[in-house]
Amino acid sequence: MKILVTGSAGKLGSVTVEHLRKHNYEVTGADIITSTTTNLILDIKDKQAVLEATQGYDAIIHTAAIHGKHYELGYPRELFIDTNIYGTLNLLNACVTNGIRQFLYISTTSIYGKAMVDENQAVWVTEELQEQPRDIYDITKQTAEQLCKDFFYKEGLQTSVYRVGRFLPEDDNLQANHRLYRGLDERDAAEALRLALSHIFIDFEVFNITSGSPFNEADVTRLKHFPVEVIKQYYPDIEAIYKAKGWILPTSIDRIYRCDKAQQYLGYKPKFTFDYLLGE
Repeated sequence: MKILVTGSAGKLGSVTVEHLRKHNYEVTGADIITSTTTNLILDIKDKQAVLEATQGYDAIIHTAAIHGKHYELGYPRELFIDTNIYGTLNLLNACVTNGIRQFLYISTTSIYGKAMVDENQAVWVTEELQEQPRDIYDITKQTAEQLCKDFFYKEGLQTSVYRVGRFLPEDDNLQANHRLYRGLDERDAAEALRLALSHIFIDFEVFNITSGSPFNEADVTRLKHFPVEVIKQYYPDIEAIYKAKGWILPTSIDRIYRCDKAQQYLGYKPKFTFDYLLGE
């Protein structure tokens, strides 16, 4: 199977390229900058270049994007629209023209936006939660998701969406805390995408891809206000473990990302979880 991965110089894109190659896929990494996992320099905003570069592939995994951090750095809205919307549209049109069967779109859990804010409890974040974008990044990712849906039903293209959790550079303590409820290891994300390549979907599907969480929905109120008490129910020795590492437990947990749907549909089983970081 011949796969094109966009954004191959990025954190998720590079790991996905390497992971798929280890599983004997023929993978081309495409990006606008060079890297050890980039074989093809490609600007997805260039419609003709995209059309020519995508010939002969079976699937595209689209990780390339202008991200939320770029909004904070003052990138103009036009760049988000040109890259995240028109760049995605160029790839989708190229799939139809070149007979590419699958298009896996990497979106973000950030798309839920304001829906994840609740003063009284942690928000239980499944794919059923209605998106409430907060900024131009969220807006463009939501729009691109809808483009994928349109191409699924009107063009017969096997599009699907993967809303990935947080995997930003963080110190060990913060990474562990986030892995409890909203984090993701990019290696788990790459495996989810590999699993998705073997699926044919009857309907357009959207998946949360995260490390999962040990918590239950009944915990949401206490997690917001008394998270340590809840965490100790699942990890009785957690305070001693954290003290030995010099770590601090979270003082509040505001959301719980659920990946049950990916587990059910794809057989996704995250490995690099909170337990992994604890060494258990």
